[in-house]
Amino acid sequence: MAARVPDVSELLGSARRLYGQVFGEEPTVAGCAPGRVNLIGEHTDYNHGFVLPMALPFLTVVVGSQSSDGRLTVITAAEEADEPRRVDLDLSGDPAALSPGSPRWVSYVKGVMKHYRAAPVPGFRAVVSSSVPLGGGLSSSASLEVAFYTFLQQLKPDDGDKLSKALACQQAEHTHAGVPCGIMDQFVSVFGREGHALLIDCRSLEATLVPLADPDLVVLITNSNVKHSLAGSEYPVRRRQCEEAASALGRDSLRNVSIKDLEEAKARLDDVTYRRARHVIEEIERTVQAAEALKRGSYKEFGKLMVESHTSLRDLYEVSCSELDELVSAAMDVEGVYGSRMTGGGFGGCTVTLLQAHAVHKVILHIQVRILHFNLRHGPENYELRTCSVRVFTVDLFCTWRAFLALLCERFSYSSSQGSIRSHPCSLRQNRLELEWVSKPDDLPQDQYDKQGYRGLTVTNPEATCSDDVVNMSRGLFEIKDLQSFVEELLKVSLAEGFLVDLVTPDPAKILNCTSLRLVKG
Repeated sequence: MAARVPDVSELLGSARRLYGQVFGEEPTVAGCAPGRVNLIGEHTDYNHGFVLPMALPFLTVVVGSQSSDGRLTVITAAEEADEPRRVDLDLSGDPAALSPGSPRWVSYVKGVMKHYRAAPVPGFRAVVSSSVPLGGGLSSSASLEVAFYTFLQQLKPDDGDKLSKALACQQAEHTHAGVPCGIMDQFVSVFGREGHALLIDCRSLEATLVPLADPDLVVLITNSNVKHSLAGSEYPVRRRQCEEAASALGRDSLRNVSIKDLEEAKARLDDVTYRRARHVIEEIERTVQAAEALKRGSYKEFGKLMVESHTSLRDLYEVSCSELDELVSAAMDVEGVYGSRMTGGGFGGCTVTLLQAHAVHKVILHIQVRILHFNLRHGPENYELRTCSVRVFTVDLFCTWRAFLALLCERFSYSSSQGSIRSHPCSLRQNRLELEWVSKPDDLPQDQYDKQGYRGLTVTNPEATCSDDVVNMSRGLFEIKDLQSFVEELLKVSLAEGFLVDLVTPDPAKILNCTSLRLVKG
Protein backbone atom coordinates (compact mmCIF):
# COMPACT_ATOMS: atom_id res chain seq x y z
CA MET A 1 0.00 0.00 0.00
CA ALA A 2 1.45 3.35 -1.04
CA ALA A 3 2.13 5.68 1.85
CA ARG A 4 0.26 8.97 1.91
CA VAL A 5 2.49 12.05 2.09
CA PRO A 6 1.21 14.93 4.28
CA ASP A 7 1.07 18.19 2.34
CA VAL A 8 2.65 21.48 3.39
CA SER A 9 -0.52 22.76 5.08
CA GLU A 10 -0.69 19.66 7.31
CA LEU A 11 3.00 19.92 8.25
CA LEU A 12 2.64 23.63 8.99
CA GLY A 13 -0.46 22.94 11.05
CA SER A 14 1.22 20.29 13.21
CA ALA A 15 4.32 22.48 13.67
CA ARG A 16 2.19 25.49 14.65
CA ARG A 17 0.23 23.45 17.17
CA LEU A 18 3.40 22.14 18.80
CA TYR A 19 4.85 25.65 18.86
CA GLY A 20 1.71 26.98 20.55
CA GLN A 21 1.69 24.18 23.13
CA VAL A 22 5.32 24.81 24.09
CA PHE A 23 5.59 28.59 23.85
CA GLY A 24 1.99 29.71 24.39
CA GLU A 25 1.89 31.92 21.29
CA GLU A 26 1.53 31.75 17.53
CA PRO A 27 4.68 31.61 15.34
CA THR A 28 5.20 34.62 13.09
CA VAL A 29 7.43 33.27 10.29
CA ALA A 30 8.03 29.97 8.49
CA GLY A 31 10.39 28.30 6.05
CA CYS A 32 9.90 25.22 3.87
CA ALA A 33 12.07 23.06 1.60
CA PRO A 34 11.63 19.72 -0.21
CA GLY A 35 13.58 16.51 -0.12
CA ARG A 36 14.75 15.01 -3.38
CA VAL A 37 15.15 11.78 -5.27
CA ASN A 38 18.00 11.34 -7.71
CA LEU A 39 16.77 9.64 -10.86
CA ILE A 40 20.31 8.92 -12.07
CA GLY A 41 23.83 10.27 -11.54
CA GLU A 42 24.94 8.77 -8.23
CA HIS A 43 28.21 9.79 -6.54
CA THR A 44 29.00 12.08 -9.47
CA ASP A 45 28.26 15.47 -7.90
CA TYR A 46 31.43 15.63 -5.79
CA ASN A 47 33.32 14.53 -8.91
CA HIS A 48 32.06 17.65 -10.77
CA GLY A 49 29.84 15.49 -12.99
CA PHE A 50 26.16 15.58 -13.98
CA VAL A 51 23.19 14.58 -11.83
CA LEU A 52 19.46 14.33 -12.58
CA PRO A 53 17.43 14.77 -9.37
CA MET A 54 13.88 15.97 -8.82
CA ALA A 55 12.31 17.70 -5.84
CA LEU A 56 9.73 15.67 -3.88
CA PRO A 57 6.47 16.41 -2.04
CA PHE A 58 8.30 15.21 1.08
CA LEU A 59 8.99 18.45 2.95
CA THR A 60 10.62 20.02 5.98
CA VAL A 61 8.96 23.06 7.55
CA VAL A 62 10.28 25.39 10.24
CA VAL A 63 7.99 27.77 12.13
CA GLY A 64 8.96 30.25 14.80
CA SER A 65 9.42 33.80 16.04
CA GLN A 66 12.21 36.12 17.07
CA SER A 67 12.84 35.99 20.83
CA SER A 68 13.04 39.05 23.05
CA ASP A 69 15.87 37.74 25.24
CA GLY A 70 18.28 36.85 22.43
CA ARG A 71 18.28 33.13 23.31
CA LEU A 72 17.70 30.32 20.82
CA THR A 73 15.35 27.38 21.30
CA VAL A 74 14.88 24.72 18.62
CA ILE A 75 12.49 21.76 18.88
CA THR A 76 12.12 18.89 16.42
CA ALA A 77 8.85 17.01 16.06
CA ALA A 78 10.61 14.00 14.49
CA GLU A 79 10.24 10.94 16.70
CA GLU A 80 13.16 9.27 14.88
CA ALA A 81 15.56 12.09 15.80
CA ASP A 82 18.13 11.51 18.52
CA GLU A 83 17.51 12.95 21.98
CA PRO A 84 17.09 15.57 23.25
CA ARG A 85 14.49 16.95 20.86
CA ARG A 86 14.64 20.39 22.44
CA VAL A 87 17.87 22.39 22.43
CA ASP A 88 18.43 25.79 24.11
CA LEU A 89 21.44 27.91 23.11
CA ASP A 90 22.91 31.15 24.40
CA LEU A 91 25.22 32.52 21.70
CA SER A 92 26.24 35.56 23.74
CA GLY A 93 27.77 33.60 26.59
CA ASP A 94 29.41 30.68 24.78
CA PRO A 95 31.57 31.18 21.66
CA ALA A 96 31.47 27.43 21.02
CA ALA A 97 27.67 27.25 21.10
CA LEU A 98 27.53 26.74 17.32
CA SER A 99 30.09 23.94 17.30
CA PRO A 100 28.82 20.55 16.06
CA GLY A 101 27.87 18.02 18.70
CA SER A 102 24.98 16.13 20.21
CA PRO A 103 22.13 15.77 19.38
CA ARG A 104 23.10 15.19 15.79
CA TRP A 105 20.02 16.77 14.22
CA VAL A 106 20.75 20.18 15.74
CA SER A 107 24.27 20.18 14.24
CA TYR A 108 22.67 20.83 10.85
CA VAL A 109 20.84 23.82 12.34
CA LYS A 110 24.04 25.12 13.92
CA GLY A 111 25.86 24.72 10.61
CA VAL A 112 23.27 26.79 8.77
CA MET A 113 23.49 29.54 11.40
CA LYS A 114 27.29 29.45 11.18
CA HIS A 115 27.29 29.87 7.40
CA TYR A 116 24.26 32.16 7.13
CA ARG A 117 25.19 35.03 4.85
CA ALA A 118 23.62 37.73 7.04
CA ALA A 119 25.08 36.53 10.34
CA PRO A 120 24.88 36.98 13.25
CA VAL A 121 21.31 35.80 13.51
CA PRO A 122 18.97 37.14 16.21
CA GLY A 123 17.59 34.95 18.99
CA PHE A 124 14.55 32.89 18.06
CA ARG A 125 12.23 30.05 19.02
CA ALA A 126 11.53 27.44 16.34
CA VAL A 127 9.83 24.09 15.73
CA VAL A 128 10.91 21.73 12.93
CA SER A 129 8.52 19.22 11.35
CA SER A 130 9.32 16.98 8.39
CA SER A 131 7.85 14.25 6.21
CA VAL A 132 11.23 13.36 4.66
CA PRO A 133 12.25 9.90 5.96
CA LEU A 134 15.42 10.12 8.05
CA GLY A 135 18.29 8.07 6.65
CA GLY A 136 16.23 7.07 3.61
CA GLY A 137 18.44 8.58 0.92
CA LEU A 138 15.89 11.30 0.11
CA SER A 139 18.04 14.12 1.47
CA SER A 140 16.40 14.82 4.81
CA SER A 141 19.53 16.73 5.84
CA ALA A 142 19.55 19.12 2.85
CA SER A 143 15.80 19.63 3.25
CA LEU A 144 16.37 20.65 6.89
CA GLU A 145 19.29 22.92 5.98
CA VAL A 146 17.45 24.76 3.20
CA ALA A 147 14.22 25.05 5.21
CA PHE A 148 16.13 26.50 8.16
CA TYR A 149 18.06 28.90 5.93
CA THR A 150 14.71 30.06 4.49
CA PHE A 151 13.41 30.53 8.04
CA LEU A 152 16.43 32.69 8.92
CA GLN A 153 15.83 34.76 5.79
CA GLN A 154 12.44 35.74 7.24
CA LEU A 155 14.04 36.84 10.53
CA LYS A 156 17.05 38.67 9.07
CA PRO A 157 17.07 38.85 5.26
CA ASP A 158 20.23 38.26 3.24
CA ASP A 159 20.67 39.34 -0.39
CA GLY A 160 18.39 36.53 -1.60
CA ASP A 161 20.91 34.91 -3.98
CA LYS A 162 19.71 31.32 -4.46
CA LEU A 163 23.02 29.79 -5.53
CA SER A 164 24.82 31.30 -2.55
CA LYS A 165 22.06 29.88 -0.34
CA ALA A 166 22.60 26.36 -1.70
CA LEU A 167 26.38 26.66 -1.30
CA ALA A 168 26.04 27.88 2.30
CA CYS A 169 23.84 24.88 3.14
CA GLN A 170 26.37 22.56 1.52
CA GLN A 171 29.11 24.09 3.69
CA ALA A 172 26.94 23.50 6.75
CA GLU A 173 26.85 19.78 5.95
CA HIS A 174 30.62 19.71 5.41
CA THR A 175 31.61 21.47 8.63
CA HIS A 176 28.88 20.40 11.05
CA ALA A 177 27.76 16.95 9.84
CA GLY A 178 31.14 15.73 8.65
CA VAL A 179 29.75 14.68 5.26
CA PRO A 180 31.83 15.86 2.26
CA CYS A 181 28.78 15.92 -0.01
CA GLY A 182 28.49 17.47 -3.44
CA ILE A 183 26.12 20.31 -4.26
CA MET A 184 23.24 18.25 -5.70
CA ASP A 185 20.99 17.88 -2.64
CA GLN A 186 21.02 21.51 -1.56
CA PHE A 187 20.86 22.74 -5.17
CA VAL A 188 17.70 20.87 -6.11
CA SER A 189 16.08 21.70 -2.76
CA VAL A 190 16.54 25.39 -3.63
CA PHE A 191 15.95 25.32 -7.41
CA GLY A 192 13.63 22.32 -7.93
CA ARG A 193 10.36 22.88 -9.76
CA GLU A 194 7.19 20.79 -9.73
CA GLY A 195 6.75 18.54 -12.77
CA HIS A 196 10.43 18.68 -13.72
CA ALA A 197 13.71 16.92 -13.10
CA LEU A 198 16.82 19.08 -12.96
CA LEU A 199 19.95 18.23 -14.95
CA ILE A 200 22.74 19.85 -12.93
CA ASP A 201 26.28 20.38 -14.15
CA CYS A 202 28.12 20.19 -10.84
CA ARG A 203 31.22 21.84 -12.31
CA SER A 204 29.66 24.98 -13.80
CA LEU A 205 26.61 24.88 -11.47
CA GLU A 206 24.36 25.41 -14.48
CA ALA A 207 21.02 23.60 -14.52
CA THR A 208 18.49 22.59 -17.16
CA LEU A 209 14.85 21.80 -16.41
CA VAL A 210 13.73 18.48 -17.89
CA PRO A 211 9.92 18.07 -18.11
CA LEU A 212 8.56 15.08 -16.19
CA ALA A 213 4.80 15.52 -16.32
CA ASP A 214 3.60 12.64 -18.52
CA PRO A 215 0.34 11.44 -16.87
CA ASP A 216 1.09 7.87 -17.99
CA LEU A 217 4.45 7.88 -16.18
CA VAL A 218 5.03 7.26 -12.48
CA VAL A 219 8.14 7.67 -10.34
CA LEU A 220 7.85 5.18 -7.47
CA ILE A 221 10.05 5.48 -4.37
CA THR A 222 10.37 2.41 -2.15
CA ASN A 223 12.00 2.60 1.27
CA SER A 224 14.09 -0.44 2.16
CA ASN A 225 13.83 0.65 5.83
CA VAL A 226 17.57 0.06 6.12
CA LYS A 227 18.76 3.25 7.80
CA HIS A 228 22.06 4.80 6.82
CA SER A 229 24.25 7.54 8.25
CA LEU A 230 26.59 8.94 5.63
CA ALA A 231 28.85 10.58 8.20
CA GLY A 232 29.72 7.26 9.78
CA SER A 233 29.68 5.21 6.58
CA GLU A 234 31.97 4.54 3.65
CA TYR A 235 30.81 7.75 1.94
CA PRO A 236 33.92 9.82 2.86
CA VAL A 237 36.09 6.87 1.83
CA ARG A 238 34.49 6.78 -1.63
CA ARG A 239 35.14 10.49 -2.13
CA ARG A 240 38.77 10.11 -1.11
CA GLN A 241 39.22 7.18 -3.50
CA CYS A 242 37.88 9.30 -6.37
CA GLU A 243 40.23 12.15 -5.52
CA GLU A 244 43.16 9.72 -5.42
CA ALA A 245 42.18 8.33 -8.83
CA ALA A 246 41.96 11.80 -10.37
CA SER A 247 45.32 12.77 -8.86
CA ALA A 248 46.98 9.61 -10.21
CA LEU A 249 45.69 10.55 -13.65
CA GLY A 250 46.95 14.12 -13.33
CA ARG A 251 43.46 15.69 -13.30
CA ASP A 252 41.65 17.84 -10.77
CA SER A 253 38.51 15.67 -10.94
CA LEU A 254 37.17 12.57 -12.67
CA ARG A 255 34.90 14.82 -14.77
CA ASN A 256 37.97 15.46 -16.93
CA VAL A 257 38.80 11.76 -17.40
CA SER A 258 37.53 9.55 -20.23
CA ILE A 259 37.22 5.78 -20.21
CA LYS A 260 40.10 5.72 -22.72
CA ASP A 261 42.25 7.70 -20.25
CA LEU A 262 41.31 5.32 -17.44
CA GLU A 263 42.12 2.17 -19.43
CA GLU A 264 45.49 3.56 -20.45
CA ALA A 265 46.34 4.26 -16.79
CA LYS A 266 44.86 1.02 -15.41
CA ALA A 267 48.27 -0.48 -14.65
CA ARG A 268 49.06 2.46 -12.32
CA LEU A 269 45.89 2.03 -10.26
CA ASP A 270 44.95 -0.63 -7.75
CA ASP A 271 41.81 -2.63 -8.53
CA VAL A 272 39.55 -0.82 -6.03
CA THR A 273 40.54 2.66 -7.22
CA TYR A 274 40.08 1.60 -10.84
CA ARG A 275 36.55 0.30 -10.18
CA ARG A 276 35.53 3.43 -8.28
CA ALA A 277 36.78 5.67 -11.09
CA ARG A 278 35.14 3.56 -13.78
CA HIS A 279 31.75 3.86 -12.11
CA VAL A 280 32.00 7.65 -11.89
CA ILE A 281 33.18 8.16 -15.49
CA GLU A 282 30.49 5.89 -16.94
CA GLU A 283 27.80 7.28 -14.62
CA ILE A 284 28.47 10.83 -15.79
CA GLU A 285 27.96 9.71 -19.39
CA ARG A 286 24.85 7.70 -18.46
CA THR A 287 23.30 10.74 -16.81
CA VAL A 288 23.69 12.92 -19.91
CA GLN A 289 22.21 10.16 -22.07
CA ALA A 290 19.33 9.64 -19.61
CA ALA A 291 18.39 13.33 -19.63
CA GLU A 292 18.23 13.30 -23.42
CA ALA A 293 16.13 10.12 -23.37
CA LEU A 294 13.71 11.70 -20.90
CA LYS A 295 13.34 14.79 -23.10
CA ARG A 296 12.48 12.55 -26.07
CA GLY A 297 10.08 10.40 -24.06
CA SER A 298 12.30 7.35 -24.60
CA TYR A 299 11.39 5.75 -21.29
CA LYS A 300 12.67 2.28 -22.17
CA GLU A 301 16.12 3.72 -22.88
CA PHE A 302 15.97 5.71 -19.64
CA GLY A 303 15.02 2.57 -17.71
CA LYS A 304 17.87 0.60 -19.24
CA LEU A 305 20.31 3.28 -18.07
CA MET A 306 18.80 3.14 -14.56
CA VAL A 307 19.45 -0.60 -14.32
CA GLU A 308 23.01 -0.13 -15.61
CA SER A 309 23.51 2.53 -12.94
CA HIS A 310 22.35 0.19 -10.18
CA THR A 311 24.58 -2.62 -11.41
CA SER A 312 27.56 -0.27 -11.41
CA LEU A 313 26.75 1.04 -7.92
CA ARG A 314 26.47 -2.54 -6.69
CA ASP A 315 29.53 -4.04 -8.38
CA LEU A 316 31.97 -1.18 -9.01
CA TYR A 317 31.20 1.42 -6.37
CA GLU A 318 29.96 -1.14 -3.81
CA VAL A 319 27.40 1.06 -2.05
CA SER A 320 24.29 -1.09 -2.46
CA CYS A 321 23.03 -3.74 -0.03
CA SER A 322 21.03 -6.95 -0.33
CA GLU A 323 17.73 -5.25 0.58
CA LEU A 324 18.13 -2.64 -2.18
CA ASP A 325 19.14 -5.33 -4.67
CA GLU A 326 16.03 -7.36 -3.80
CA LEU A 327 13.75 -4.35 -4.28
CA VAL A 328 15.25 -3.55 -7.69
CA SER A 329 14.99 -7.18 -8.77
CA ALA A 330 11.37 -7.43 -7.60
CA ALA A 331 10.41 -4.24 -9.45
CA MET A 332 12.04 -5.36 -12.69
CA ASP A 333 10.01 -8.59 -12.63
CA VAL A 334 6.79 -6.62 -13.14
CA GLU A 335 5.41 -5.80 -16.58
CA GLY A 336 5.22 -2.05 -17.20
CA VAL A 337 8.38 -1.18 -15.27
CA TYR A 338 10.98 0.69 -17.33
CA GLY A 339 13.82 0.71 -14.83
CA SER A 340 14.77 0.69 -11.15
CA ARG A 341 17.86 1.53 -9.12
CA MET A 342 19.07 2.45 -5.66
CA THR A 343 19.08 6.18 -5.03
CA GLY A 344 21.03 8.34 -2.61
CA GLY A 345 24.37 7.71 -0.98
CA GLY A 346 23.67 4.00 -0.57
CA PHE A 347 24.25 1.50 2.25
CA GLY A 348 20.45 1.45 2.71
CA GLY A 349 17.71 3.96 1.98
CA CYS A 350 15.43 3.86 -1.04
CA THR A 351 15.05 2.67 -4.59
CA VAL A 352 13.56 4.76 -7.40
CA THR A 353 11.53 3.06 -10.13
CA LEU A 354 10.21 4.48 -13.41
CA LEU A 355 7.08 2.72 -14.61
CA GLN A 356 3.81 2.99 -16.47
CA ALA A 357 0.97 4.35 -14.37
CA HIS A 358 -1.13 1.18 -14.68
CA ALA A 359 1.68 -0.95 -13.24
CA VAL A 360 2.15 0.94 -9.98
CA HIS A 361 -0.23 -1.12 -7.83
CA LYS A 362 1.24 -4.37 -9.15
CA VAL A 363 4.71 -3.22 -8.15
CA ILE A 364 3.60 -2.08 -4.70
CA LEU A 365 1.89 -5.42 -4.09
CA HIS A 366 4.79 -7.41 -5.52
CA ILE A 367 7.52 -5.82 -3.44
CA GLN A 368 5.66 -6.38 -0.19
CA VAL A 369 7.49 -9.71 -0.15
CA ARG A 370 10.27 -8.84 2.27
CA ILE A 371 13.58 -10.59 2.78
CA LEU A 372 14.31 -11.18 6.45
CA HIS A 373 17.79 -12.04 7.74
CA PHE A 374 18.09 -13.60 11.21
CA ASN A 375 20.51 -15.55 13.37
CA LEU A 376 19.53 -19.09 14.34
CA ARG A 377 21.12 -20.04 17.66
CA HIS A 378 22.35 -23.63 18.03
CA GLY A 379 24.04 -23.10 21.39
CA PRO A 380 26.37 -20.73 23.25
CA GLU A 381 28.56 -18.81 20.77
CA ASN A 382 27.08 -20.84 17.90
CA TYR A 383 24.88 -18.90 15.47
CA GLU A 384 23.85 -19.54 11.88
CA LEU A 385 22.73 -16.73 9.53
CA ARG A 386 19.42 -17.63 7.87
CA THR A 387 17.23 -15.88 5.30
CA CYS A 388 13.54 -16.30 4.55
CA SER A 389 10.85 -14.49 2.56
CA VAL A 390 8.11 -12.81 4.57
CA ARG A 391 4.83 -11.87 2.87
CA VAL A 392 3.23 -8.72 4.25
CA PHE A 393 -0.45 -8.37 3.37
CA THR A 394 -2.21 -5.01 3.38
CA VAL A 395 -5.86 -4.08 2.92
CA ASP A 396 -7.35 -0.58 2.66
CA LEU A 397 -11.15 -0.78 2.90
CA PHE A 398 -13.42 2.26 2.51
CA CYS A 399 -17.16 2.14 3.19
CA THR A 400 -19.80 4.86 3.53
CA TRP A 401 -21.96 2.60 5.72
CA ARG A 402 -20.32 2.87 9.12
CA ALA A 403 -22.26 -0.02 10.65
CA PHE A 404 -20.69 -2.38 8.12
CA LEU A 405 -17.18 -1.34 9.17
CA ALA A 406 -18.14 -1.93 12.79
CA LEU A 407 -19.32 -5.42 11.85
CA LEU A 408 -15.98 -6.15 10.16
CA CYS A 409 -14.14 -4.94 13.24
CA GLU A 410 -16.04 -7.50 15.28
CA ARG A 411 -15.30 -10.25 12.77
CA PHE A 412 -11.57 -9.65 12.07
CA SER A 413 -8.92 -9.44 14.79
CA TYR A 414 -5.16 -9.28 15.10
CA SER A 415 -3.50 -12.22 16.81
CA SER A 416 -0.40 -11.92 18.93
CA SER A 417 2.43 -14.44 18.81
CA GLN A 418 1.24 -15.86 22.15
CA GLY A 419 -2.12 -16.69 20.63
CA SER A 420 -4.16 -14.03 22.44
CA ILE A 421 -6.57 -12.02 20.34
CA ARG A 422 -6.98 -8.26 20.30
CA SER A 423 -9.62 -6.50 18.23
CA HIS A 424 -8.58 -4.28 15.38
CA PRO A 425 -9.14 -0.55 16.07
CA CYS A 426 -11.76 0.68 13.64
CA SER A 427 -11.96 4.40 12.75
CA LEU A 428 -15.61 5.04 11.99
CA ARG A 429 -14.99 8.76 11.66
CA GLN A 430 -12.83 8.27 8.60
CA ASN A 431 -14.99 5.47 7.17
CA ARG A 432 -11.81 3.50 6.59
CA LEU A 433 -10.38 0.20 7.82
CA GLU A 434 -6.69 -0.51 7.23
CA LEU A 435 -5.19 -3.94 7.92
CA GLU A 436 -1.63 -5.23 7.70
CA TRP A 437 -0.63 -8.71 8.77
CA VAL A 438 2.05 -11.37 8.37
CA SER A 439 1.35 -15.08 8.41
CA LYS A 440 4.37 -16.81 9.97
CA PRO A 441 6.42 -18.72 7.36
CA ASP A 442 7.27 -22.30 8.30
CA ASP A 443 11.02 -21.58 8.07
CA LEU A 444 10.87 -18.56 10.42
CA PRO A 445 11.34 -19.44 14.12
CA GLN A 446 8.66 -18.15 16.48
CA ASP A 447 11.12 -16.01 18.47
CA GLN A 448 12.26 -14.24 15.29
CA TYR A 449 8.62 -13.66 14.29
CA ASP A 450 8.04 -12.13 17.73
CA LYS A 451 11.19 -10.02 17.53
CA GLN A 452 10.00 -8.36 14.30
CA GLY A 453 6.69 -7.40 15.93
CA TYR A 454 4.68 -9.28 13.31
CA ARG A 455 1.03 -10.12 13.92
CA GLY A 456 -1.42 -12.44 12.24
CA LEU A 457 -5.03 -11.86 11.22
CA THR A 458 -7.88 -14.04 12.42
CA VAL A 459 -11.57 -14.21 11.61
CA THR A 460 -14.42 -15.24 13.90
CA ASN A 461 -16.46 -17.53 11.71
CA PRO A 462 -17.94 -20.72 13.15
CA GLU A 463 -19.02 -21.88 9.67
CA ALA A 464 -15.53 -21.64 8.12
CA THR A 465 -13.87 -24.88 7.12
CA CYS A 466 -10.24 -25.81 7.60
CA SER A 467 -8.11 -25.60 4.46
CA ASP A 468 -4.57 -24.71 3.44
CA ASP A 469 -5.44 -21.01 3.54
CA VAL A 470 -7.71 -20.77 6.58
CA VAL A 471 -6.33 -22.65 9.57
CA ASN A 472 -8.30 -23.45 12.74
CA MET A 473 -6.49 -21.78 15.67
CA SER A 474 -9.03 -22.27 18.46
CA ARG A 475 -12.76 -22.68 18.76
CA GLY A 476 -14.43 -20.29 16.29
CA LEU A 477 -11.17 -18.55 15.32
CA PHE A 478 -9.37 -19.03 12.03
CA GLU A 479 -6.12 -17.60 10.71
CA ILE A 480 -6.14 -15.68 7.41
CA LYS A 481 -3.03 -16.73 5.49
CA ASP A 482 -3.31 -14.74 2.24
CA LEU A 483 -5.38 -12.14 0.37
CA GLN A 484 -7.55 -14.73 -1.36
CA SER A 485 -8.80 -16.14 1.93
CA PHE A 486 -9.38 -12.60 3.25
CA VAL A 487 -11.52 -11.79 0.20
CA GLU A 488 -13.50 -15.01 0.72
CA GLU A 489 -14.31 -14.05 4.31
CA LEU A 490 -15.08 -10.45 3.31
CA LEU A 491 -17.52 -11.67 0.67
CA LYS A 492 -19.30 -13.91 3.19
CA VAL A 493 -19.96 -10.94 5.44
CA SER A 494 -20.79 -8.58 2.55
CA LEU A 495 -23.22 -10.86 0.74
CA ALA A 496 -24.98 -11.66 4.01
CA GLU A 497 -25.54 -7.93 4.50
CA GLY A 498 -27.04 -7.47 1.03
CA PHE A 499 -23.99 -6.24 -0.89
CA LEU A 500 -23.32 -7.21 -4.50
CA VAL A 501 -19.97 -7.43 -6.29
CA ASP A 502 -19.49 -4.79 -9.01
CA LEU A 503 -18.04 -6.89 -11.85
CA VAL A 504 -17.31 -3.91 -14.12
CA THR A 505 -15.50 -1.42 -11.90
CA PRO A 506 -12.66 -2.08 -11.26
CA ASP A 507 -11.24 -4.23 -14.06
CA PRO A 508 -12.40 -7.85 -13.54
CA ALA A 509 -8.77 -8.99 -13.69
CA LYS A 510 -8.09 -7.01 -10.53
CA ILE A 511 -10.94 -8.84 -8.78
CA LEU A 512 -9.57 -12.23 -9.80
CA ASN A 513 -6.07 -11.24 -8.66
CA CYS A 514 -7.40 -9.91 -5.34
CA THR A 515 -5.83 -6.48 -5.91
CA SER A 516 -9.08 -4.49 -5.98
CA LEU A 517 -12.73 -5.13 -5.18
CA ARG A 518 -15.82 -2.90 -5.29
CA LEU A 519 -19.07 -3.75 -3.53
CA VAL A 520 -22.43 -2.01 -3.93
CA LYS A 521 -25.47 -2.21 -1.68
CA GLY A 522 -28.24 -4.16 -3.36
